[in-house]
Amino acid sequence: MSTAVAVLDARATVVYTAYVIHLHGCHPCQDADADASEGVDCPTGTRLREAWKTARNASLRARRAAPHPATT
Repeated sequence: MSTAVAVLDARATVVYTAYVIHLHGCHPCQDADADASEGVDCPTGTRLREAWKTARNASLRARRAAPHPATT
């Protein structure tokens, strides 16, 4: 795995951890998470969820673009 991919993986992990910690203590986010049809009333939860999705997608794009090791 390249260094760039590792950095992006680490960034996605840090953002996801922050999001999960926020979810643990935020009742509006917990309620919205249980019933995805409702909007989220918490701007922090929305911002963290979007940041996590962005970081995760960047990591996935980097993994797809990275050369694959030769298999034997």
